[in-house]
Amino acid sequence: MADIVSVSHALVAQMAAIIYPDGKGKSSITGRPTKIFRGWITQADYEGADCTLRRGVDFVTVIDLQGGWRRIDEPLGRPWRQGETIPPTVNLAVKGTIATVTVQVDATPAGIVGLRIRSNSAAIEDRAVAAYAVQATDTASTIAAALAAQIPNATASGATVSVPDATTIEAAVTGYSNAVRIARRQQQLFQVTIWSASPDARDALGTALNDGMAFIDFLTDASGSTFQIESRGDWNSDTAQNNGIYMRPCRYIATYDTDARSTMAQMLFHSAGLTPHGGGTVTVGDSRVLAVTPTITE
Repeated sequence: MADIVSVSHALVAQMAAIIYPDGKGKSSITGRPTKIFRGWITQADYEGADCTLRRGVDFVTVIDLQGGWRRIDEPLGRPWRQGETIPPTVNLAVKGTIATVTVQVDATPAGIVGLRIRSNSAAIEDRAVAAYAVQATDTASTIAAALAAQIPNATASGATVSVPDATTIEAAVTGYSNAVRIARRQQQLFQVTIWSASPDARDALGTALNDGMAFIDFLTDASGSTFQIESRGDWNSDTAQNNGIYMRPCRYIATYDTDARSTMAQMLFHSAGLTPHGGGTVTVGDSRVLAVTPTITE
């Protein structure tokens, strides 16, 4: 999820990529040593022992500006968008009225398992379903026991579930999906400041950064959130030249989203209840979810 911190770091990384196109182990684009970081220069950066302005080192700093924030309208209703799927690591194999649970080798148990029961028995209504959300600490035996515990007269033995009152049973296995929606959309003004003890070096670095950012409309932060970046102008400031400091502030406005993220279960079974005029409910699809506790044998 993007915020002023992650956007600042993304800007620092982009400035470093422009200034050191071949990596920080090689020369900068201006041929001068340049330090790039989030924040502001200190007295030590100006006159310290090493890597300072007085010793021919240039600086590029990135800060977010107070008063530079405003809210932007987000999509109506803030709808969820489904992302990548998290597949299950468990499986159910059915033969007749017996289901067998397996867990992928060397995988953490995950997913949702269920049984749809076809029955002519009064003990279980036709198309009733049993479902269980697998936990990371589960085994094939505990998953089987959890399913059997919901079904009248069913028994679990090891990794198998037996449903004697069913005519047939059908297995269903599914996983989860990551989902994201926009909680808030905003713009924030950032300032990238070039500092140098040489006006010529300041100008060369400013030109290089402006050229490097000219065709960049979007950046991505470390969390994977993409945001829009737009230039808001730059200017030379020589007000501190009596102290041997030449500056060029460059301003950029970032438009980014604050996201809400969740993990959602994929659909395992489906049903709908219809109540026509005159009363009575008609169920379409699967029947109710069972939740009774029978005898379990190991």
